[in-house]
Amino acid sequence: MALSTKAAILNNPLLSTFFKQSFLSLIGLTALTTASLVDGIFVGQYVGPLGLAAVALLLPYITFLVALSLMLAIGGSVTIGTFMGKGDTRSGSALFTQILIVTVTLNVILAVLSYVAEPALFWLLHVHSDIAPLTKQYFSVLRWVFILQFSGMVLYYLVRADGYTKLATTALLIGALTNIALDALFVGHWGYGIEGAAYATGVAQTLQLFVLAAFFADKSRGVTLATFNKPWRRLFSVLRNGISEFTNEISVGVLFLVINALLVIKTGSDGVAAYSAVNYFIFLSIMLSFGIADALHLLVSYNRGASQPTRVDAFLLIALATVFTVGLIMTACLLWFKPFFVGLFLAPTQHEVSTYAYSIILYIWPLFLVNGCNVLLSVFLTAIEKPFQSAVIALSRSILFPVGLLFLLSYFTSSISENKNPDFSFLIALPIAEWVTLCCAVFFVCKPYCLKRET
Repeated sequence: MALSTKAAILNNPLLSTFFKQSFLSLIGLTALTTASLVDGIFVGQYVGPLGLAAVALLLPYITFLVALSLMLAIGGSVTIGTFMGKGDTRSGSALFTQILIVTVTLNVILAVLSYVAEPALFWLLHVHSDIAPLTKQYFSVLRWVFILQFSGMVLYYLVRADGYTKLATTALLIGALTNIALDALFVGHWGYGIEGAAYATGVAQTLQLFVLAAFFADKSRGVTLATFNKPWRRLFSVLRNGISEFTNEISVGVLFLVINALLVIKTGSDGVAAYSAVNYFIFLSIMLSFGIADALHLLVSYNRGASQPTRVDAFLLIALATVFTVGLIMTACLLWFKPFFVGLFLAPTQHEVSTYAYSIILYIWPLFLVNGCNVLLSVFLTAIEKPFQSAVIALSRSILFPVGLLFLLSYFTSSISENKNPDFSFLIALPIAEWVTLCCAVFFVCKPYCLKRET
C-alpha cells in the first residue's frame, strides 16, 4: 500500500476517510451489480420468464463458487491488511501469491467437474424439463467464464488490500460497462438470447481481469508475486478467517435451493421467474451493503493492526448508519413504485407473473431494512478475527431461521389455501429471519463492551 493511503486510513478525519473508501468500493460494486441487473433486464425482456427462471435455478451453484472465492478473498485480504499494517510486506507478499495459485487451480477443477457432472448438478438444482434447454445454453458458456470471473474477484480484494482501491474500482467499472454494452448488442440487437448474455459476461470478465493485472506493473506496490519460502499452512489461517464469509454465501445458496424447490412445487416456473425479478433487488441491497462492508473491513484491519480501537468503533457506527439509510431508501422505492421496477424485468404481456412479483414484494419488504446491517456486522466480526460469531450470524440469517420457517409456513399455507392463485405468504420467513438475526448480531458485537464495563 502507498504510504499516503496508509497514513490517511490511520490518521485522517473519520467521515471523510470512511466515505472516500466507501465511495470507491461502492462505485465498483454498484457497477458490478448494475451489470447483473441489466443481464436480468435483457433476459427478462427478450427471452421471457423462462429465461429468468433458468438463471435463478443456477444461483445455488453460483453462490457456492462465490462462497469459495470470498473465503479466500476476504480471509486473505484481512490477513494481508494486518501484515501491511504491521509493516510486514514479506509475509503479505507470500500469502498474496499463495492465494492466487489456489484460486485459479480450484476454479479450473470446478469448471471441469461441472461439465462432467452436469446432469447430476441439474437434478440437484431442480432444473425441470421446460427450463433445462435454456439453462444448458446459459451454463455451457458460463462454466468456463467462472474461471476468469472468480479468479478476478479474489484478485480484486487482494489488490484493494494493498491500497489500490482506485485500480480495483476502475476494473469493476470497465467490466460492468462492457457487460451492459454487450448485453444490448448480443441479446437486444442480435437476438442471441440467454447464450448471448453469457458471452457478454465472458468478454467483460476478460477485460476486467486485464485491467486488474496492471497492478503487477506498478513497482511501488507493497506485495509482490513471490513465496519467500513462507509456509503454505498459513492458508489454513486464511480459510479460518474467511469461514464466516463462506458460511454466509453457502447458506445463501442453500436458501436459494430451498426457495426454488418450494416455488417450483407451489407455483411452477412462473413463481420462480417472479421471485427472480424481486431477488435482483435483494441482490442489489446486499451488494451495496458489501460495498460499504468492504471499506469497513479494510479500515478496521489497518486501524486494529495499528492499535487504534477508538477509530475502529467509530467506523463501525458510521457504516451501520449508512447501510440502514440505504435499506430505508430501497424499501420506500419498491413499495411506492412496484410496477416500474418489476416492469424492468417482465414485459407488459407477462401480467400474471408481474402480479406474482407484486405479491412477493408485499411479503418480504421488511428484510430490506436490516439485511445490510447483518451483512455489515458479519464482515466486521471477520475483520476483528471473530469468525465463529460471524459464521453464527450467517447461519442464522440464511439457514437456521429462514429454512425452518420456510418449510413450516409453506406447509401451513398449502394446507389452508384452497385458492387457485398461489400463496406466497410463506416468504415472510425471510424478513423474520433477518430481524431475529439482527438481535443476535448486536449481541455478539456489544458483548465485549459489556464485559469491559463489568470488569
